[in-house]
Amino acid sequence: MYLNYKLPYLILEVIFKMSDKLSRSDNESQPENQPSRNQPETERPFPPRRNWLRFIFRYAAIYVAIILLFRFVIPSYMVEGSSMEPTYQTEGDRVLTDRIIFKLLEGPQRGEIVILDKSVTQGYSSNDDSLIKRVIGLPGENIEIRQGTVYINGEPMAEPYVQNHADYNYPATTLPAGCYFVLGDNRPISLDSHYFGCVNKDKILAKVLLKFPHL
Repeated sequence: MYLNYKLPYLILEVIFKMSDKLSRSDNESQPENQPSRNQPETERPFPPRRNWLRFIFRYAAIYVAIILLFRFVIPSYMVEGSSMEPTYQTEGDRVLTDRIIFKLLEGPQRGEIVILDKSVTQGYSSNDDSLIKRVIGLPGENIEIRQGTVYINGEPMAEPYVQNHADYNYPATTLPAGCYFVLGDNRPISLDSHYFGCVNKDKILAKVLLKFPHL
């Protein structure tokens, strides 16, 4: 996984195109033989300097606001690797995430897709800047894996999103406060909590909101 900075620029491009269309529409709506109240009868070749400055400041503010929004609040990431297949495809899918709001509310919930800090893989071979995994176990729960089947507090967990099943085991463990058990959907190849254990909440960078398929 790595941060994707292309999305904010695509959105800015759409905003500029819409603004241009609205501007042309306003001009076309004025009678051809009647000058606008705000314009002299003799049209100037260029708008007044004040209008240009207003235009520049307005779009500069929009530009900065969108960049900050997508950098710090809802950043987008490019999916790399196949540990979440078939939910997310290798090198192509982009995801939009929430970095702040979900932490202020209820926190990560079971079944949600989250982005993890790369430090959780310390001691294991991984070239990823960050990881994308699914939340399986919540703080205080007892989790166990038997022949690839996940048990939460002794009850087997239904996981329709898993198509590539594994046959490994994980000993029954009660998750401490603030710690989450995460797994990849492509179980046989995923580097996740069955290797490095549960993940502290402060290592969960963001929650996935939606996916942009590869174009």
